[in-house]
Amino acid sequence: MATEFGYETDTPADAVLSVADAIRASHRLAPLTDEQKLQRRIDQETWREQQAWQTEQRRIERERLETQHAEAERAEAALALAEANKARRLEQQQRDRERQRVGEILDLRLQTAQHRGWMINAENAARTAVAVRQRQALITDIESHFNPPPPPEEASVVVADDRLGSPNYFDDNYNPNYYHDKFWGKSAK
Repeated sequence: MATEFGYETDTPADAVLSVADAIRASHRLAPLTDEQKLQRRIDQETWREQQAWQTEQRRIERERLETQHAEAERAEAALALAEANKARRLEQQQRDRERQRVGEILDLRLQTAQHRGWMINAENAARTAVAVRQRQALITDIESHFNPPPPPEEASVVVADDRLGSPNYFDDNYNPNYYHDKFWGKSAK
């Protein structure tokens, strides 16, 4: 049946059905032989094994990437922790230096106040001492005016007993037996 097909003309429905039936009939596959069936099974098994191997490779790669990602996260976390610790340590050192500086300033203020107090006390003591000396000099002057000093006593002459001599080597009257003479009596010379 030879029919011409054209887009401009209408084609009867039975002609279309006959063309469709001819296409269906020509595309039917011939039945497979046992060898072909066996080859297909082998190909399917090979394909399944390749798919299983590829799946296993993807799983291994995924685990490797996950491990790398986890290690990178741990490294980042460790780095962040180290930086945070360093920042905290530097901050603590800064606070400690500030506390030490404030303590030193307070100590200096305290020492300054103590020195100022000692200086005031020393000045007051010096003024008091000058005032006491002036008063004492005034009182002494008044007392000497109203109470004249007693006349000096006559000097009495004390004569040393020079019979034994001296135990000192460099004296003129050195006596080598001074202690013997003093305690056991006069020795004969």
